[in-house]
Amino acid sequence: MRRAWRSASVPGPLAWALALLLYCSAPGAPAAVLALDAAPAGPLGRLSSILVDGTGTLGPQEALALQRAGAFAASRDTVPKFGIGAPPVWLHLAVRNTTDEALERRLMLGMAWVDRLDVYLIHDGAIVRQWTAGDGDPAFAPPHGGMGYVMSHAFPPGDSEILIRAATPDPLVLPLRILSPEAASARTRQHDYGYGLLYGFLLALAGYNAMLYAGLRERSHLDYAFYLGSFVLLSLAYSGHGYTWLWAGQRGLQAYVILALMVLFGIAGLRFADRFLGLALASPRTARAIRAFSASGAAAMALCVALQWQVAAATLAFVFVLLFNILMVGLGVFCVRRGQPAAYYFLAGTLFAMAGAATTTLAVWFALPFSDRWFHAAELGVAIEGTLLALALAYRMRRIQSAHEVAEQLSRTDPLTGLLNRRAFLEQAAAAWSTAQRRARPLSVIVLDLDHFKALNDRYGHLAGDKALEAVATVLQDSCRRGDLAARWGGEEFIVLLPETDSAQAHALAERLLGGIRTVSLSEGGRTMHLSASLGVAERAAHDTLETLIRDADGRMYRAKQAGRAQVCSAPAMG
Repeated sequence: MRRAWRSASVPGPLAWALALLLYCSAPGAPAAVLALDAAPAGPLGRLSSILVDGTGTLGPQEALALQRAGAFAASRDTVPKFGIGAPPVWLHLAVRNTTDEALERRLMLGMAWVDRLDVYLIHDGAIVRQWTAGDGDPAFAPPHGGMGYVMSHAFPPGDSEILIRAATPDPLVLPLRILSPEAASARTRQHDYGYGLLYGFLLALAGYNAMLYAGLRERSHLDYAFYLGSFVLLSLAYSGHGYTWLWAGQRGLQAYVILALMVLFGIAGLRFADRFLGLALASPRTARAIRAFSASGAAAMALCVALQWQVAAATLAFVFVLLFNILMVGLGVFCVRRGQPAAYYFLAGTLFAMAGAATTTLAVWFALPFSDRWFHAAELGVAIEGTLLALALAYRMRRIQSAHEVAEQLSRTDPLTGLLNRRAFLEQAAAAWSTAQRRARPLSVIVLDLDHFKALNDRYGHLAGDKALEAVATVLQDSCRRGDLAARWGGEEFIVLLPETDSAQAHALAERLLGGIRTVSLSEGGRTMHLSASLGVAERAAHDTLETLIRDADGRMYRAKQAGRAQVCSAPAMG
């Protein structure tokens, strides 16, 4: 029965009254006494006893009297927890200093979001010290980032008691450790290094993707950076670092910032998934449902904040995060089944994140026992997810770049012959021309036109004409050197740019091209086609611009046609 009430999220007064009655009527187990010089490093919940204050009115003397009367029940959990909206809880722990001197110890207790913790140190039956901590009032002792609330006390020789009252509308979780100063410092260092590594890794990923967005203007990178940044803020908030470093003393903000950031984190993740997976095109209905879910979560949280419904806000935040993780995995499965690029990376990442977030949520809220490992599962899951989603973005970027390269190549290439088209030729020829001009080096151009091409098309058909053009392109590709540029200039006309080539060398190459074209033999419809061409050659030395050089070579090609075709013209005397 006690397990049942402790798992409830928002129990009513009757349920809490029943729980209190059960606790008070349960036989009190003999209290264990903790030897301070042999205290374990882990949580001490199983050595403590608990009383739920259903009325919220008990003072320390009354609580102590009830403990003496056996009204406290022995805790069965290493870390006691009581769900969302629980009434105040009293925890009692007996300790013993077996030495002859006072022992300095650090009490580490509670979570950073607890509104109020009242700690009473009792020796010889009298309260010798009272200490109040929590984020419910700026006057209370603040949390130590990620370590909960830390109190130092020198325990005198003999028996002492620790009596703690905890109250918060958020999930009430009460880890308690008693460590030596050296052990406490070691734990703090370990914690600080771990969070430093986590934050550094996530912020580096976020910054890198923000820079990619600035350079590429691809919104998925910006959404991903925002998603990672929202988790860093959430982690700062629930670990207590935010209240310590960023908004110290801001009670109103602290009451809702963790809960609001939980919803913001879910919205940021769904926004990234929507854009990254292209849901607007792949499944518009799914995209609209995801956006409606996000908007509803944001509106509901805003309403809870405006009306100061902290218990409702806590329940909403935890439910929203659980549903968010389920949705992210569902979207990954949906897109994998549709064969979308990078969907496997996305699904693997969201599975890790869901497992981590669900583990942390259930460990803090209900269903799973609380432990450091389960509490930090969300951070580990997001770190793994961050790595896999970064790989997914990189994979998608590579695909986009490959598609752009293919499109660029297609835009620069003649689709029939595979040679450069006119635009690509002029772009590359301009650079070669500039180099030849600057260094006073030779450069020549050959313009080639197939003879009687229209008659060939009329006689054999356009398919035969295409084969003829492809055959000429093959001759050009086989004959040209590595630095030469060959292109289809238009129709049945081709052009070749020859760096480091004078007129005589270009004329010799043109003759070889003509010979290669004459050897082409194509069959079409049982008939054999033979090809010939007219070629014009011009050299850079007599020209001021690339345009005039090409015009000269083109004119010489026409002189070759006028002279009877199937020949090369490279000097005015030949015309």
